[in-house]
Amino acid sequence: MLALQADARLQERIRLALRLGYASRILAPPVFASSWRELAELGALHPGAPALVDPGFQDRSDPNDSACSWASPRHWVETPLIRYCAAAAGPGKHGLTRGEGLSFVASLQVGQEDELNAIDAAILGYTDMRRARNLLARLEQTADPYTRRAFGRILELAIGAPPVGEVAARVGDSQRTFCRRCAALRIPSPKALVSLARIFTVERLSAWSGQPSGSVALALGFSDRANYRRLVRRNLGAPPSAIRNLGGADHVAEVILARLSGEQGR
Repeated sequence: MLALQADARLQERIRLALRLGYASRILAPPVFASSWRELAELGALHPGAPALVDPGFQDRSDPNDSACSWASPRHWVETPLIRYCAAAAGPGKHGLTRGEGLSFVASLQVGQEDELNAIDAAILGYTDMRRARNLLARLEQTADPYTRRAFGRILELAIGAPPVGEVAARVGDSQRTFCRRCAALRIPSPKALVSLARIFTVERLSAWSGQPSGSVALALGFSDRANYRRLVRRNLGAPPSAIRNLGGADHVAEVILARLSGEQGR
């Protein structure tokens, strides 16, 4: 993971969160950039790596260094920027916050939202967002709008093991209404949707990090590797090794697209 922080205390907090948290099973120790230019260069070398940044960071050796000096907003698309400073703004539309002409996927405010587990969850949740964004973009073309919105909310929660009630609340429905709407749309049940989202998240992070899916599953809240294998078999009819041979996360994405179209709902 990447970071751009001048505050030594926050630098140490980031190191501690990564060292003690689940993200350490997937990511190497944090790399701290010394300028926006270096952060842009590191992001280009490591697409998908999240970056915890202070939007007000200023390189003392270069007063002209800024987020937009070395890269236009589109250059930051492959670097999920997480705003981490003393006065982080609340999320705006689509969960984004803005500053220095950039879009931030999340905000962590010092002293209020930066418990070590919150930093760890943010790092895990926003690593390699490209595959998830691509899947949701394809769902917009093939699935009912409600289905796409609901699955987007589920993907946001897929780092842990969210109960159906929590998912329904995020969608804006009661649990009973959510179940009924899934049945009416002929898509998988809420429980099955959560399972598919968790499998997709494990496999995409496994592909991105080069770590075995079992290790990634442990980082995402599974109690052991066997539980993940059983979940994959139950929902996809084959073990994780066979899924990887079929294309891994790309194969899981195709299964999700087919089932959420309503044609193979159950």
